[in-house]
Amino acid sequence: MFRALRFFFRYGWKYDRLYVIEKILFQLTNSFVPLVLTILPKLIIDELMGLQRPEHLIAYIAVLTGLVFFANAVSAFLEKDSFSHRLNVDAAFGQALHKTQAEADLAVLEDPEYLDLKQKAEEFLTCDWHGFGYLLDCALNIGGQLLTLASIAVIVSMMSGTFILLFAATTALSSLAEFHAKRKANALYDRVISAQRGWKYYGDLFGDFRFGKEIRLNRIAKWLLDREKEYLQEAINLMRKQNNYYIRSGIVAAACGFAQQAASYAFVCVRVLQGSIGIGDFTMYTAAITAFALALRKVIGNVIEIQNYDQYFQDVERYLHLPKTIREGCNLPLPEGPYRIEFRDVGFRYPGQDTWALRHLNLVLEPGKKLSIVGENGAGKTTFVKLLMRLYDASEGVILLNGMDIRELDPDAYIAIFGTVFQDFKLFSFSVKDNIALGKPCSDDQAEQLLKTAGLSQRISTLEKGVHTFVNREFDEHGFEPSGGEAQKLALARALFRNSPIIILDEPTAALDPRAEFELYQHFSDIVDGKSAVFISHRLSSAQFCDNIAVFSKGELKEYGSHSELIEKAGLYADLYSMQAQFYK
Repeated sequence: MFRALRFFFRYGWKYDRLYVIEKILFQLTNSFVPLVLTILPKLIIDELMGLQRPEHLIAYIAVLTGLVFFANAVSAFLEKDSFSHRLNVDAAFGQALHKTQAEADLAVLEDPEYLDLKQKAEEFLTCDWHGFGYLLDCALNIGGQLLTLASIAVIVSMMSGTFILLFAATTALSSLAEFHAKRKANALYDRVISAQRGWKYYGDLFGDFRFGKEIRLNRIAKWLLDREKEYLQEAINLMRKQNNYYIRSGIVAAACGFAQQAASYAFVCVRVLQGSIGIGDFTMYTAAITAFALALRKVIGNVIEIQNYDQYFQDVERYLHLPKTIREGCNLPLPEGPYRIEFRDVGFRYPGQDTWALRHLNLVLEPGKKLSIVGENGAGKTTFVKLLMRLYDASEGVILLNGMDIRELDPDAYIAIFGTVFQDFKLFSFSVKDNIALGKPCSDDQAEQLLKTAGLSQRISTLEKGVHTFVNREFDEHGFEPSGGEAQKLALARALFRNSPIIILDEPTAALDPRAEFELYQHFSDIVDGKSAVFISHRLSSAQFCDNIAVFSKGELKEYGSHSELIEKAGLYADLYSMQAQFYK
């Protein structure tokens, strides 16, 4: 269990040492309060039953109330202030975690196993949403309660050493029942996580604008609700089983507590009736019994709580060390441009898949040339682009940039040579200008010129705030809600802003109307502006603007050449082109 404690202590100390220090002081402050509340009332009662000296009574009451006031005031400050510092630790750790996610291999984030791992790890890190550092609080609480136990144990042993054994035995029995309950509940943990993830997925659909039209047009609300209910009911049933285990352990704990209290109070009452002890001693012993039992239960409970979470620490370790194989290369500087990229017998298989997405690919992208990638769905076009940009590493073969293996190059510098618009691009709820520049310096005039090149300047000029208008309405009710074509043009302006030597356009006309598509083709040379370009499209008319065409089929490069060469060859490309052309004749 100490692995989890070391983990939280290490990060707590790393990001805000005052958080750890204040939590320790908080426990020390609270540890002596039960002792004060046990001893001083006895002294006051003894004085009242005996000599009744005013100066002694005033002194005892002053010490009692003063110490309790001081402890409560200091405790309140430390509790709230340490919580503020814990927020600092939580925020700093969250930032570090997000950095890890951003640098992890893309293949990891696309792996379904990652989603379950992510939820398990996040529940551990927040301790079922108690907050980051909850386990460290539990550990420090153990230390505070042990101090309380040590001081109160002296008083309890004055009654009879047998009571120490009684308390230890009954508390151990109660803890054993709780431990078994948690172990059985944890056996259902993976199934609960899976059911909750399904429940959350279907629940989120109803509030997601992207699915709003589909739900209404297809009238599938009831169907989705039924599927949500299946996951919901499964999660509830599993959690009910977990709670039943806890209920049984709670009954055992209550029985043990009853045995402790009954035996202790009976013993003290008999001693009072026999005249062995006075009312002051009775008060002290009963307070000691209560404080001792409570402290002992807290110690055992916190130990079990830590033990419970520790078994998931392996998932956290995996989550915090997501593979970064792409960043583990030699990180050599890029060679001087212009850039020639060569695929040499490249093959790729997605993780966990037996079939090859691409195999035996040999292809060269010459500097300043325009290459069109065509093929049917699933032919390997998008996989080719991911390999080209090194979002994935090839499973076999090698990709060369001016003769250098791209795996030996600085990944950030390498990816910077590409300006890309993917088919599934995303716009952020930032301003239009920020969606273009993405954190880089960019003047309003520069943004407006890029929008003009992309064919969107006229639409943006109608907006009251121009390029400073927010995209979507998440943060501004007057935000700009772009159509599919407008969004695609904005993404194109973003790619042009990078001014990279290689442009990749993945289905850049998919959401454009015929006029906008015609204008894009007209200005294609201006957009590319002498750069190398890779153009992926199902509309084969666009291939005529490129120097060469690569035809993919079932993960292999089937044909390569210019438009006229491939038409004359009368192969796969000619067939695909003819099928599209017949609807325009």
